[in-house]
Amino acid sequence: MRKITLKHKLPAGLDKQFADELNSSQRAAATAPDGYNLILAGPGSGKTRVITFRVGFLIARGVPADSILLATFTRRAAREMVGRLGELVGNQAGRVWAGTFHHVGNRLLRGAAKDLGFQSNFTILDSEDQTDLLRLAMDDAGLVDKSKLAPKASQLQHLISFAINTRRPLAAVVESEAADQAEWLPEIEKVADAYARRKLASNCMDYDDLLTQWLRLLDEFPNRLEEQGRMFRHILIDEMQDTNALQIEIVEKIAAAGRGNLTAVGDDAQSIYRFRGANYDNILKFPDRHLDARVFRLEVNYRSTPQIVAFTEASIAHNQSGFPKQLVSARNDGPLPVVVATADVYEEAALVCQQILEAHDQDVPLGRMAVLYRNHYDSVVLQGELLARNIPYTVRSGVRFFEQAHVKDVMAFLRVVLNPRDEASWRRLFVLLPGVGPAKAGAVYQRIASEADPLKALATAETMAIVPSKSRGLFAAFVNDLNLIRATDPEHHPARAIEAVLKGGYPGTIRQKYDKADNRIKDVEQFAVLAAKYDSLERLLAELLLAGDVYGMDAAGSEDPQDVLVLSTVHQAKGLEWSHVFVVRLVDEGFPHRRAMDEPGGEDEERRIFYVAVSRAMNELMLSYPSTISRGGYGPTVFSTPSRFLTEIRHDLYERVVLEHEFDRLNADDDDDEGEPPWTGRPLKSQPDRDSKT
Repeated sequence: MRKITLKHKLPAGLDKQFADELNSSQRAAATAPDGYNLILAGPGSGKTRVITFRVGFLIARGVPADSILLATFTRRAAREMVGRLGELVGNQAGRVWAGTFHHVGNRLLRGAAKDLGFQSNFTILDSEDQTDLLRLAMDDAGLVDKSKLAPKASQLQHLISFAINTRRPLAAVVESEAADQAEWLPEIEKVADAYARRKLASNCMDYDDLLTQWLRLLDEFPNRLEEQGRMFRHILIDEMQDTNALQIEIVEKIAAAGRGNLTAVGDDAQSIYRFRGANYDNILKFPDRHLDARVFRLEVNYRSTPQIVAFTEASIAHNQSGFPKQLVSARNDGPLPVVVATADVYEEAALVCQQILEAHDQDVPLGRMAVLYRNHYDSVVLQGELLARNIPYTVRSGVRFFEQAHVKDVMAFLRVVLNPRDEASWRRLFVLLPGVGPAKAGAVYQRIASEADPLKALATAETMAIVPSKSRGLFAAFVNDLNLIRATDPEHHPARAIEAVLKGGYPGTIRQKYDKADNRIKDVEQFAVLAAKYDSLERLLAELLLAGDVYGMDAAGSEDPQDVLVLSTVHQAKGLEWSHVFVVRLVDEGFPHRRAMDEPGGEDEERRIFYVAVSRAMNELMLSYPSTISRGGYGPTVFSTPSRFLTEIRHDLYERVVLEHEFDRLNADDDDDEGEPPWTGRPLKSQPDRDSKT
C-alpha cells in the first residue's frame, strides 16, 4: 500500500523558534513523521533540545499532551525537558507522561494493582527494606551457612535484579556473574521465590517490580495492553542505549498495540552500562526490528572545540560495531588534546594538581574542571595530593576515599599501633570480630587500657576471658595481625604497615562484611601506594586528619560549588561537561579494564567508556598515564603499557608532551644530547614535592 506523508504547518510563534533555535538536522528529527524513528545524537549535539521540540511539535499538531509518553533515564532529565517544554507550549507540558520507566510504571500500576494481586496502596521498598526482606526470605529458604561462604543478602539482591532486567534465567546469571556461588543455586532460587511471596503478602513492590509487574500486566491482561496502546499515541525514549531488555520489551509492546509511533533517541557510542543490564542491541538493532524506521543523525557538536571533536571521533572509529560517526564542531579552534607520560602515579597526581592550579589562576573556576578515571580506586593518590595542596574537591563516583568504612578500618589499625590508647579506634576494630558488639568492645578496651602496654595486654588470659568463646580463635588471629603490623616499623614505613593489614585477616573481614569486596581491597592497595610517599606514619595520619577528610569536611571549607574540583568515574560523568577535563591512569589493564577485556564485546564497551570520557571536555583535554605502576611498599614496580585507546589514535590529533623538571633545566647544559626522547613536544613544568618519598 502506498503511503502519503501529511505535512503539518506549525503555529507562527513555534515555527519561528524552530527556525531560530534548531539546525537543519535537528529540525528534521524534531518534525519527523509518525512511525518508528531513531535519532542518533552525538555528544553535545543538542539532544535534549530536539526531544523537547519534538514533543512541542506533536502537541502543536494536535496530539493531546496526555497521550505522549516520554521515558527518560533520570528524573533530572525529565524535569529539565518538562521545564523547557513549558517554554514552548505552556501549561500543557505538565500533562505529558514524562519520567523514568519506574516512575511511569508506578503511576500505571496504581490503577491496575488489583489485577496483579496487589492493592492500589502498595508501598515501594527502598534498598535497605529490600535487604531486610531478603534476609527473611533467606531464612524461609533455609540458606544458612556457618562457614560464612554463602552469598550475602546484598549479593542476592544484585543477582535477582540483574536476572530480571536482562530477562535471563537466574541460573544463567549466577553462572556468569557469581560462578563461585553456583553450588548455592538451588537455595538462591528458593530465596527468589520466597522473596516474591513475601512482597506480595506485605503488599510491597521493589524497584524492579515496577517494571516486571508492568510487563506482566501487558502479557497477562490483553485489555490492559489495548488500553495502554490507545492511551499512548506517541512514545519517546531518551538515552535508548541505556535501556535494558525489560524496558524495551514494555515500550515496544505498547507501541505495537497502539499506533506504532515510537521515537528512540540516543548515541550507541555512549552505551556504557552493560554491568547494570543495559542492552546495546536495543539501539544498535532498532532498524532491524523496525524495517520501516527512519534514522536521523545529529552530528554537529556545540560543546567541544574542533580539536577535541576530531580526537573523540577518532577514538570510537576503532570499534567493531556501531553506527558510523561524522562529527563536526560548531566552535572555533582550540588547543590540541595533550597526552603526557609521567614517571609514576605520584608525578601524575602532582602534574594534574599543578595544571588545575594554573588554570584556576587563569580564572577557570574549579567547578568547571574535572578529573575522570575508569576505576574509583584510581583516584586515591590524587585525593591525597589534593589534600596536601589544599585544593577543595568533591567526588561524584562515590564517597570520598577517606570517608569509606573499610578505609577507616585500616586507619584504625594504623592508629592503635601509633597510639595504643586510642579508644575509638580500638572499639572500631573489636566490633569487626563476629560475636563482639559495642558492649563487649567496651569491656575489652577497659581491660587493656589500664595496662602499661595495651597491645601486649590483648594476649593475656584475662583479656581473652572477656571475648565470647566462639570468637576467641579469630581474636587470637587479630592479635597476631597487630603484632605483624607493629613488626614492620610502621613509624617509618606506613606502606609496609598497610601491607601487613592486607596479608592478615582483614581482607576476609571485608569479604564477609562489605559488598564489592574486590574493589575495596583495591582501595586499600592504593592506600598503600599513597602511604609509600611518607616516611612517617604520624605525618601520614596527621595530614589526612587535619585536612578534615576523614570526617567528611571540605578540604578547604569552601561552600561555593563553582570553587570545588570534580572527581568522577567516567560512568558517573556521563551527560555532564566541563571546560577542562583530565583523564588519568590511561594504562592497559586499567583503562581498558582487564576483566572487561576477557568478556565478549568487552573491548568495544571499554572504548565507548573512553569516548564518553574525552567527549566531556569543552575547551581543554589532558590525558595522562604513569610509566611505572607500584603496589606501594610491598609489590614490585613494573613498567606500564599506555592504553591502546591512546596508541591507536593518529598522532596528529593530539600533542605529545614531555615533562620538564625545574632541576633538570638547571643542569641542561651539562648533559650530552643522546637523541630525541621517546615523547617529544611542548614541555610542561613539573615541580615534584621534594619532601616526599617517591
